[in-house]
Amino acid sequence: MEIQNEGTSEYSAYVKENDQLTNSKNDYDIGKYCEINDKDILGKTDSSRTVLGQKVKPPPRLEPLTKVPKKRKKRRYLKKLSSQVGIGTDPPSVVTRSTSSGEGAIKDQHEKDVSQTENSYKTFFYCRFIVKFPILAFLLSSTIHICAIVTTVSLFVSGDNVFPTDFKKLPLVLYDDSTRKQDLAWRSRDSYSLRITRPVYGIYYPTWVGGQVEDIVEVILQVDNGDIFSQSNLVLIQQTENLMYNFRDYKHTYCQRDEFFECVKPWSIIRLFDGTYNSINSKLNNFTFENSKEVLCNATKLDETKEFVEFIFPKGYDPCRSGSVSSVTRILLPMGYPLWGGNSKSRIKNFLVNKMKPNIEHIRDNILGDRIHLYYTSKMIFDNDVTKQAFDDMLFAIGSFLFIFLVMWIQTKSFFITFFGIFSILTSFLLANLVYRYVFNYEYFGFFHIISMFIILGIGADDVFVFYDSWRLTGDEEYPTLAHRLTDCYFRAAKTTFITSLTTMAAFLVSGTSPLLPVASFGLFTGVLVGVNYICDLIYFPTAIILYSEKIRPRTNKFYSWLSERCCFKALKCKVCKHETDLNENQSTTGSSTTSISYLCSPRRTAKEDISRLFPQKTHIHSRKKLNNLQESEIQKNSEEKEPTEQREKIRKEFEERMLVVRFLRHGFFSFMSLRVVRFVIPIIFLGVSSFFIYSATTLEPDSKQVQIFRSTHNHGRASYHHYYTFQRNFEGEYTSVFLAWGMLEKDTSTCSRKKSDFCSGTVVWDNTFDASSPEAQTAVYNLCQRLENASDSEINQLKIRRNAITSKPEVSCYLTAMETFLQEDVQKSGSFYPSDLNVDVPLDEVNMTKFMSSNPRIYGKQLALPKDYNRWLEIGLGYWITNRYTGRLHEDYFLYNHLIGEEYVAGETTIAQNTHLGLYYGSKLRYFGIQVNLTVSVFTLGYSEGGPLYRAWEQLMITEKAKMPPSLKNGFQCTRNTWHWIRVQEVLSDSAYLGIIIGLSVALPVLIITTMNFIIGFLAWVVIALVTVCVLGSIPLLGWKLGVLESLNLCMVVGLAVDYVVHLAEAYNMSPSINRKDKTRNMLEKMGLSVLSGAFTTFGASVFMLGAQIQFIYQFGIFVMITVFTSLFFSLFGFTSFLLILGPEGNSGSITALVKKICCCIHKFQSMPKDGKPSSTPFPSDVNPITIPNDLKDKVPK
Repeated sequence: MEIQNEGTSEYSAYVKENDQLTNSKNDYDIGKYCEINDKDILGKTDSSRTVLGQKVKPPPRLEPLTKVPKKRKKRRYLKKLSSQVGIGTDPPSVVTRSTSSGEGAIKDQHEKDVSQTENSYKTFFYCRFIVKFPILAFLLSSTIHICAIVTTVSLFVSGDNVFPTDFKKLPLVLYDDSTRKQDLAWRSRDSYSLRITRPVYGIYYPTWVGGQVEDIVEVILQVDNGDIFSQSNLVLIQQTENLMYNFRDYKHTYCQRDEFFECVKPWSIIRLFDGTYNSINSKLNNFTFENSKEVLCNATKLDETKEFVEFIFPKGYDPCRSGSVSSVTRILLPMGYPLWGGNSKSRIKNFLVNKMKPNIEHIRDNILGDRIHLYYTSKMIFDNDVTKQAFDDMLFAIGSFLFIFLVMWIQTKSFFITFFGIFSILTSFLLANLVYRYVFNYEYFGFFHIISMFIILGIGADDVFVFYDSWRLTGDEEYPTLAHRLTDCYFRAAKTTFITSLTTMAAFLVSGTSPLLPVASFGLFTGVLVGVNYICDLIYFPTAIILYSEKIRPRTNKFYSWLSERCCFKALKCKVCKHETDLNENQSTTGSSTTSISYLCSPRRTAKEDISRLFPQKTHIHSRKKLNNLQESEIQKNSEEKEPTEQREKIRKEFEERMLVVRFLRHGFFSFMSLRVVRFVIPIIFLGVSSFFIYSATTLEPDSKQVQIFRSTHNHGRASYHHYYTFQRNFEGEYTSVFLAWGMLEKDTSTCSRKKSDFCSGTVVWDNTFDASSPEAQTAVYNLCQRLENASDSEINQLKIRRNAITSKPEVSCYLTAMETFLQEDVQKSGSFYPSDLNVDVPLDEVNMTKFMSSNPRIYGKQLALPKDYNRWLEIGLGYWITNRYTGRLHEDYFLYNHLIGEEYVAGETTIAQNTHLGLYYGSKLRYFGIQVNLTVSVFTLGYSEGGPLYRAWEQLMITEKAKMPPSLKNGFQCTRNTWHWIRVQEVLSDSAYLGIIIGLSVALPVLIITTMNFIIGFLAWVVIALVTVCVLGSIPLLGWKLGVLESLNLCMVVGLAVDYVVHLAEAYNMSPSINRKDKTRNMLEKMGLSVLSGAFTTFGASVFMLGAQIQFIYQFGIFVMITVFTSLFFSLFGFTSFLLILGPEGNSGSITALVKKICCCIHKFQSMPKDGKPSSTPFPSDVNPITIPNDLKDKVPK
């Protein structure tokens, strides 16, 4: 009978059941399969069991008709075994009991299934080796960890810098950035040979003992209420100063000394009252501190004390203004250098750390008390304390370690498993460090690397939980051998941990591409650490499980049983059922693990009993292909009918009493979430909250402040804040200066190592085309100087040029205008010494400078010694001006311009000036010059929002002016000392943060889709991760933080940390055997809800210990992890669940597998069609017999 189409599902099912050749021939018209409604076969139990009133077997589940080689079958089998942890299946024995009658039939069918499965599918070779040689496998895998320990210890003992720690500085350096290379080039402007120095009288260098300053002890004094300069407070300040100044050994050995070898007194407010400035004003001598406001007001008006009080007065304080009070001041105690006897720096450091610091703390605690708050700092004390505090904060990792150890012990019920799980995590840290240190050759281990210790504890514990839970759940499935069970467990755990490890590792490695060493090294180290931990978990942990399950646990159980019998300790007796003991005794004869037996003294029964309610029973993966003649619902029904009702109810009651969380998730939580109002309102609320955090994220700005090492509550944290932001002036350059430089190019930093924290200045590159002596060059530079010195108010505001406090003119130091003014005044004062037609205006030329030199024979001689082709007349006037007529006497211009011009000795042209004993020359060559412009901004407070436009404005000015200059001045540039570089660092941190988020989300979407093999589930999970990222990003401004170094790192990691929980839920939903979305969602919450909560609890608990750290990075990272975990958990349980209840796929909706099969069907159908486009009249091959239809069904055949 020729069949053209198939109409009803009953007839289709009958045909498919009786056509045995359909599943074995490849050349059958596969297009027929594309027309079958799969839901009719799998979803309708009644129609599949009864066809037209007759009992028939249900059809087998449709399998691809393409022949699969044996290797491919094995790989598909292993892929199916790699199911999500928690998705349990029933052993074949259960199915056999429900489909056969009699114990003989059950036994025969079981042995047949086991034999066929064992012969058809092979186990993973590593799992076979572990099962066959458990002790050897454990020892071999342990050698990797032991080698890591031995290697690390050996390298450390041999003196190798295996842990290159550096907590004294944070090297945020962009070696390849032009702002950095230009800054370094200007700093090294005097590093050339044949450099001409210009010594002058009146300047000397303090080379005597204690003449220089090696360090300054800064003591901050602050009151909560009132005026710090009140009479009573001034008495306390004087007492504090005397206790420090007269401290033993300070005045005798360590103080700074003046030219009379007297100890320099501290810089403090007391100098205005003790008579130090009595010669200037008699009112500055008031030992009783009466009328202190009047004394301070007079000090601000005197030129001799105006600059001094700026160091001890806070910003905005004016003692001359009525009602103005100050709550803070400071004492500056200089440390002299060098010391008698050598080894000065080490001795000064020991004195400050071991003697001066305890003395200051004694004053703070016992003298001042609560009356005045005291904070102290110095460079040497800070470096010592920050290193010590970094190691102290590492101890909080021990708290996280103990917490995770305890949680893991409770979860696994085994000290052995817990110990070696933690051992694997800790040794993976050493392995990762060896790879980081000697494979990638990094020589930096800073503050951020400490954070990785807390991170890996949480990630490693989660991996151990997943693997052990997978092993425990496979115990309730029947396997031919123990190797089969371990293989199933291995690939389940490997798949789940691979997803989370990959996303987290990718998030960290994104930071590894940063040009900043602390960020890049931390990202690379932590990424390698996550990968190494994952590999160690796969290699080491299975050996520990098998060794414990097969060797240690049985002996431990026997020992406890013997001990309980001898000592009558009922508390030690394990609750092992009688039939479990029998199975354990027969295990040696069967050679396989066929059930899960709890040998632990715990309130738990068997694993099967524990999951009887949590995990619905399904047919085993090996038996499903052979026993598809019953539906899963009927299998569950028949299986439960065989089980005694009373026992089942007892197990259910005991389980629900213990697993209250699972019961709540299955019933209360799901019932609440499934309410129509709730499941639609929650997404709206979540979108509204996310919108608020998106707006908050738009207010996030780069952090303009200096990197904060200590917390704000720490002594150094408060002292550093006051040092940089409280007082009117600091010893560091409080204002930024822009240098317009010519004569050198950007430094070559290609030789600088990007993997070390050592300072590298690069190689100087000189501009060989530079020539500033030509008239055209002089005119161009002179015009630029005139523009800056006479800038309009709008240009001054745009360029932030600082005005002089006295003249209100822009503070611009240009050597050409100063030299011109000096020469003009000299010619006017000298009168008859110079010709009347002498013109010394810029540009200086040969005619005028020859007359000038001839008029000064005492300097240049009666006959000029310059060669005839000499043309650098600018240098003649420059040398005369900067050396003050070659007298060597000090003048004001020397301090303003000497550091801005550099001269070079030229053989055959440069000549020593006559009548001078200082070795002053003329006829030199100008090697470089610069123009200095002081700005109103400070590097300590300038942020990217203000500094970015300012930098671009100065760059545009240079581009415009260089376009007007001759070719010899085309290579000039503008730079600052650290300011522009710090602006670029802020920009890079901001870009890195957003780039990390974009890359993380871009990687997460395909990973989620591939993992779940479903477009809808993967996309919904990705939306949840994106919302979590937005909320974490928006929480940063709400916490009062800005986008600094640590915030940038955190945002790069947020995607990796947020993906864990939603991935588990998505995989559980995808693997659920239910059809409709509600049942799938309930099953998801029941199976994975507790695991998600447990993972969040361990990570959250480990991060709590970071809050006790005093290093700001560790403390802030702990807060960030807690926020990320809470937000991710909240969005996963509420947001993702509501999304699934509304949009969750049902059946094959969104399935990649179904889509691929559909495409393959269509392609095969298209390829099997004849060339004329007409369907074949014979759907069956010639060698296949057509289907014979019974007579009683012929009238039902569709036409």
